Amino acid sequence: MSTTNQSSEIPAETSAASAPKPVPLVMQIVVRRDLLVQEGWGVGPLMAQVAHATSAVLHETRERAETKEYLDDLLNMYKSVFQVDNLEKLEKLANALRSADPPISHHLWIEQPENIPTCLAVAPNRRNPKVKKALDKSGCKLWKG
Repeated sequence: MSTTNQSSEIPAETSAASAPKPVPLVMQIVVRRDLLVQEGWGVGPLMAQVAHATSAVLHETRERAETKEYLDDLLNMYKSVFQVDNLEKLEKLANALRSADPPISHHLWIEQPENIPTCLAVAPNRRNPKVKKALDKSGCKLWKG
């Protein structure tokens, strides 16, 4: 009589492949649409505002595990770009992120020397539901070209 050795253990390569992948890291970027539409800013200057805000938040949060992980995987950086109608909505978003418990890391870029808040970037996160709630309550919509 032959016996077979059957194990109930799943091979390592199978269990690793079937393990749920973590939600990817993403940065949410919010730009004031009125700067383009009402104030006559060009697309290039708005792109510079995005670059300023994202660079600032990455620098400020460079010691956070999520930021390190985000920067370690350059080929898989996710960003979502949103728009708000005006300054008031951008400031509402900044206040919501600041007053969250715990506060949500972000950078509100204020263009100088004009002293104009233009763009906000949220530090890399795993689609934090508190971020989504703040974006929704502030009237953020995906950027439309």
